[in-house]
Amino acid sequence: MTEGLDIETRRRRLRYRSARTGTKETDLLVGDIIARLGPQLPPDEVAQAERLLTANDVDITNWISGRTPVPAEHDTPFMARLRREAMSRRRDRRR
Repeated sequence: MTEGLDIETRRRRLRYRSARTGTKETDLLVGDIIARLGPQLPPDEVAQAERLLTANDVDITNWISGRTPVPAEHDTPFMARLRREAMSRRRDRRR
């Protein structure tokens, strides 16, 4: 799907796709974070994000929020970044 594409094209596709996952919660969690961090994401995290977005939207939201454990194949530096960002947002809203 992304073979042969340059990293900037992959980042743009990732940004578009992450904002239109199918559920509003996942769009807000993943889409907003990728929109902000996408240009800085290293190629390995871009690939991790692309793989993550093949999973079920509800599962992604549950993994990020910590409601369910992250399966090994998605327990990546990118998922750790998503979880940190989500926790940071929660703390900011409480202030």
